[in-house]
Amino acid sequence: MPTPATNLIEISDLRFAWAGAAVPILDVPELVVAAGKSVFLHGPSGCGKTTLLNVIGGVLSPQSGRVTVMGQDLRQLSGAARDALRADQIGFVFQQFNLVPYLSVSDNVTLPARFSAARRRRAEAVGLRSKPPPPPCWRNWGCWICSTRR
Repeated sequence: MPTPATNLIEISDLRFAWAGAAVPILDVPELVVAAGKSVFLHGPSGCGKTTLLNVIGGVLSPQSGRVTVMGQDLRQLSGAARDALRADQIGFVFQQFNLVPYLSVSDNVTLPARFSAARRRRAEAVGLRSKPPPPPCWRNWGCWICSTRR
């Protein structure tokens, strides 16, 4: 479990470049987001907004710099530990929501709780319950498409 931190996110001297790129897409000298604050990322397509979110979420590792999330220096975490931090503490909402069409709204919201006991406890504390996984046929997208066309 991450340690309580005054700052939710701390970034220093962050640089990230895609392989073969002449210049980095991210060059962030410093960014601090205090716990309880909100930040709006704005910019044209391709400027690095999603890349920054993926670095903060531990999906991508920068070439240099330090990224600390909830007191955890992401450089010090293994891939599995970054996955656990992301599953337990981080949520992404994309422009394309990528909802599972055959699940209810509540089931789509609680779907991440199937991957994290901590997230499941928080969801249940506010009255959301994660249902068991659907039957095997429903897990197969192709099977579901066939079953809805009958």
